[in-house]
Amino acid sequence: MKKIKYLVLSSLVATNLFAISLDEVLNISLEKNLDIAISNYEYKESKEDYDKTKSAFLPKADLSYSYNNRDKLIPSQIKEDSTASATISYNLFNGFKDYSELYSSKYLKNASMYYFNAKKQDILLDTKKAYVDYLNKRKNLQTQEDAYKLFEKQYFDAKSQYNQGIISKNDLLKVEVNMLNAKQSVIQANGDLNISLYSLSNILGGYDLTNEKFEELSANNDNNNSYDISQLENRSEIKASELTLKSIKEQSFGSKGAFMPKVDASLSYNKYGDDAGIGGRTSYPDSQEIVNVTASWNLYNGNSDYSEVIKKNIQVKKAVANLEKVRLSIKLQYQNALSYLNVSKANFETSKLALEQAKENYEIVKNRLYEGLSDNTDLIDANYLLSSAKQNYYKAYYDKFISMETLNRVLEK
Repeated sequence: MKKIKYLVLSSLVATNLFAISLDEVLNISLEKNLDIAISNYEYKESKEDYDKTKSAFLPKADLSYSYNNRDKLIPSQIKEDSTASATISYNLFNGFKDYSELYSSKYLKNASMYYFNAKKQDILLDTKKAYVDYLNKRKNLQTQEDAYKLFEKQYFDAKSQYNQGIISKNDLLKVEVNMLNAKQSVIQANGDLNISLYSLSNILGGYDLTNEKFEELSANNDNNNSYDISQLENRSEIKASELTLKSIKEQSFGSKGAFMPKVDASLSYNKYGDDAGIGGRTSYPDSQEIVNVTASWNLYNGNSDYSEVIKKNIQVKKAVANLEKVRLSIKLQYQNALSYLNVSKANFETSKLALEQAKENYEIVKNRLYEGLSDNTDLIDANYLLSSAKQNYYKAYYDKFISMETLNRVLEK
């Protein structure tokens, strides 16, 4: 049994020296995956939004020039005149709306960073699943090819027995039909392998994997990590939802600024001219400086401001509910992932024993057939049993790896 176990595991770790590894594929995914790129652009966009809100605390400077040429004049007008102005303005008070927008955009920027990190974690897990799916499909192709070779050998042996009159033509045809079915399974498995390769390439942003050989996973992929459910509070999605809630609370506070006055101040420097050039105008000073302070207060806006405040309060409650929903969803992910891991470990041990028994059973039936104690139908069944056991073993092996990686993703380890 130990020898069989060693041979099976050796087939898993036999790699090409120039094969691409899982770590290399993950690095390509981080660099080229389009979902990660889009999420990164969204994060950069949120940073610009935050920088944009800072401008509310800076003065504004404007330059203007106007020129008039009149064909007919009315009293006090001249045919031509021009004005040039330079104005610096500054908002002194805006009902704390600028402050709320500043903090709100800051929270959204940080939330976007956490969402970006969560997206990377999701894509890395998807990459691992796609990589492992390719390895599993490759093993399935190998299993189908092995089954076909066994059927092919059985067919030639059966044909020889038929020519010797030992078995009937019906027995020979039964073996041939199963051999042809096995050949079709090889073709189907090869197609599935190609589709799996294209799926992985798509995750890698179209990276060409056509000529790549893939390194097998290490046979010793067990880990003894301890899992603590309290780590779930560190999930990026929870952090992002908490920051989104803070952002909406700031917006809610800012909406109340509509009931407060607004105060603006400006300083203008003006020059006048009696033609297109700015060089003085009759009865006008050469230049003029104007200091202006404006205070305004909207007393009634058709209940629009009240509705906005109520709307923001509702959005706060919705964000609180969404945060709790995210927490519950992540806890469910944890329970599912933990259950998936325990089941996959048990399935792997069972499939390993089943494979050893299926190999032994095939050898027994084959020897019994040569001794005339079994017929070709028994060997056909033994071949199918062996193929099924191989498929279950490799699937269980890869499922165990993915289950561990899934749990690590849930805990963001």
